Amino acid sequence: MRFPVLLALFFILLQSAHALPEAELQRYIDEAIKAGGGEVVIPPGIHLIEHGLMIKDAKKLRIVGLDAEGTILKLPPVAYALAARTTEAGATSIPVKTQQGFRPGMRLKIEADGEVDSFTKKPRPYHLAKVKSTAGELIELDAPLKFPVPDGTLIRHEDAPNIINISGTSEDVLIEKLTLDGGRVEGDPHIRGHTQLCAVLATGAYSYEKGPTGPQVKKLHISRCFIQNCHGRGIALYSVESAEIDDCTIRDTSDEAVDLDHFTIKSTVTHCHIARCHIGVELNDASHCLVAGNEFRECSTGINLWRWCKQPGLNEGNLIVQNAFDHTRGNAVQIATGTKGNTVAQNEITASGKNGIIISGESQIVKANKITASTMKPILVQEGKHDIDAESK
Repeated sequence: MRFPVLLALFFILLQSAHALPEAELQRYIDEAIKAGGGEVVIPPGIHLIEHGLMIKDAKKLRIVGLDAEGTILKLPPVAYALAARTTEAGATSIPVKTQQGFRPGMRLKIEADGEVDSFTKKPRPYHLAKVKSTAGELIELDAPLKFPVPDGTLIRHEDAPNIINISGTSEDVLIEKLTLDGGRVEGDPHIRGHTQLCAVLATGAYSYEKGPTGPQVKKLHISRCFIQNCHGRGIALYSVESAEIDDCTIRDTSDEAVDLDHFTIKSTVTHCHIARCHIGVELNDASHCLVAGNEFRECSTGINLWRWCKQPGLNEGNLIVQNAFDHTRGNAVQIATGTKGNTVAQNEITASGKNGIIISGESQIVKANKITASTMKPILVQEGKHDIDAESK
C-alpha cells in the first residue's frame, strides 16, 4: 500500500539576521503546500510583507521563526489620506490634507456613506474609487465619485494586505515563534482595518444569510507569537473550526486582539497576554469556544460577545473563565442581546472603567467572579433571566 510522503521544507539561515523577499517566503510556503505538508523555518530579520502571505488549501503546514522576537514579518507604512474639504458626488478629484502610499491603479476605500447594503438595509459606511494619479495635495480619480466625501474623511487602500491569509480547505496549520508587526506608528490616523491590516486572517466559506457555504478552515494553531501595532485585528477567524490560540502576546492593535467571528466554533484562546487593544477578544456569532487563563490590560473592552447573523444556535455555549482584567477603559466583559447559555466564571476583574460584567441575552451563567473597584457596577443585568451566584453579585 502506498502512503503519501510528507516532505519537510527547511530554510534555515544561522549566520546572521537576513531579510528575505516576500516572494521567496511565498515560494517556500507554496512548495510545502504542494508537497502535502511540511515546515517553513524563517530566519531572524525584518521581512517586509507588502502583499500578504497566502496559505490556501494547506495540510499539515508549520511556519515557524527561529527566534520569536527576532523573526519579524512586518507590513509597510499604511497608505492613507484625509479629505481637505467636502467633495461632492461627480467630482473626479479629491483635495486632501495629507497622503502617503497611494499609487496609480490603487482602489480607495472612502470611509463615508455609500450604497445601501442588502443585508442591513442601511448605507454602507464606505464607498470605492480608483487612483488615476497623485500630485501633492490632490488625488485624481479614474472615474467620477458616486457619493460625496465630507471634509476630514479618512481615505485608505481598499486592498490593504494582511500579513498572513489562510483560506480554502486548510487544516492543521501551525504558526509559531514569530513577531507579526502591522506597521502602525505614532502619528498614524485612527484606522480599524476589520479584515485588512491584520496579522492573521483565516476565512472559510460563508454568507451572512446561509452560514457556512463550504469547508471551514480547521485546526489552525497560533502559538508563542508576538503580535503588535496592527491597524486591523491581531488574529481574525471567520468560519473556522477547532482553532487554538495560545501563549501569544498581542498589544497595541486598533481593532480586536483576537476576533472569533461568524460561524467560528470549538476554538480556544488561552494563556495570552493582551494589552492596549480596542477589544481583547471578540466573539461574534461564535459558539462553543473557550477563552481562558488570559490577561487583559488597559483595553477599551476586555471580552465582547454579540450577535450579527440570525441563524439559530449562534452565540451559545461559550466559556469565559479564569481570565484577569486590569484597568479596562470600558466594561471588562459584555454579553449582548441574542446570546444564550454562555458561562462567565472565576474571572478576576480590577478597576474597570465602566461595569465589571454587563449581561443581556438569556440563561447566561455567571459564577465565582472576583470584581473590585469598578467605576460603575460590578455586574449589570440589562435583560433576561440568568444564573448569577451571590458571590458574583
